[in-house]
Amino acid sequence: MKTHTTSRAAWVVFSAGAFFFYSFIQMTLFSTEAMKTHFMGKLALESAADFGSFAGTFLYGTVLLLLPIGVLLDKISVRKTIIATLLLMVVCTFATAFTSDVKVAMALRFLMGVAHCVAFMAPFRLAPRWFPSSQLALVAGLVVTFAVFGGWVSGAPMLMLITALGGHSTLLVNGLLGVLILIIILIFVKDSPEVETNESSTGSLSLAEGLKLAAANKQNWLAGLFIGFLNLSVLLLGAIWGTTYLKFVNPDFSESTYTGIIGMIFIGTMIGSPACGWLSDKLQSRKKAMIGGAVMSLIVMLLIMFPLDTSAGYFYFIFLLLGLITSAQSIGYPVIGESNEDRVLGTANGLSAVVLMGMGAIGQPLFGWFVAQFGGAAGATPIQLQGAFQTAIWMMPVAFVGAILCAVFLRETFHKA
Repeated sequence: MKTHTTSRAAWVVFSAGAFFFYSFIQMTLFSTEAMKTHFMGKLALESAADFGSFAGTFLYGTVLLLLPIGVLLDKISVRKTIIATLLLMVVCTFATAFTSDVKVAMALRFLMGVAHCVAFMAPFRLAPRWFPSSQLALVAGLVVTFAVFGGWVSGAPMLMLITALGGHSTLLVNGLLGVLILIIILIFVKDSPEVETNESSTGSLSLAEGLKLAAANKQNWLAGLFIGFLNLSVLLLGAIWGTTYLKFVNPDFSESTYTGIIGMIFIGTMIGSPACGWLSDKLQSRKKAMIGGAVMSLIVMLLIMFPLDTSAGYFYFIFLLLGLITSAQSIGYPVIGESNEDRVLGTANGLSAVVLMGMGAIGQPLFGWFVAQFGGAAGATPIQLQGAFQTAIWMMPVAFVGAILCAVFLRETFHKA
């Protein structure tokens, strides 16, 4: 059915993926202390709480608009939507470099978060149109790797630029990168392999009908939950609580060692996402690969909670392994693509994204609440805190058991054609 060349398909989907990569840089822009310091100075932010309120507006825009943007991608050209929202993000990036008003900066971050919805969903919207099912999981894994690479770029490379050029000039370079990606997208991204008659037959489906079809498909819920459960390893350990937990496991590590160990989750995810997709395609089964990934994730998590060794080398390896194995979450994206009609796929992706992002939004504060409930509230002794963290971390194996159950109840979607 797909008569286009694989190289052309790759250019289309990974050019769209470049937007995801760029958006990931904006989402993780403050991963270095240097960039945080630059913004706290230029916006006159006095505390970490103030900075957190400013930075968090990006995710507010993403969570609030995921489902509407998913519906939009079913109604109009994906290419036009990518171009419009990337242009919005680039304009906001440049404007952020020049403003010193915190309210304006927060509004710009919110709009970038809205654009991130398209960056996140568009490659997975295009991939089923351009690639056969036999290649879809590998493609999805590579797209995830491309995006996570953006998170790495916002770290050490961004720090090098800030050191050499200063914060303001670095932000301008950041904006120029967006312009370059916009040009690439204008040249290569197309809506479908067929002659584009455009907004197509999807317009015949009303908003209510699209939502009803997406919500009625249990595959969307199960796949979204599966991705969300495995993704908690990144959102809980990688983003917030991992270094704190490790301090109780081995207080003799240096701060750079704690950070380096947690960073292995992201490196593992970059390697594991295409590897898990390739394995799923080779097995000719989404379900087997997902069940295997969830079971192995549970085993690795237990090896973190009950370590066989407390040396830095052990934890570097085991956290790398955690990133590699939990990358099986990327297989959930082709499951959604193979479980829905093209006319409702954007809505289905949006619904599943709300589920997985919502789990992260709930999981992060819930972990902190568990710590407080189990004896780690203000004024707790180090021993009480250690016990509280070691109890709260049971959230992770429980989540991985949930992922196993989701994978078991999923219907196989792999097609050889």
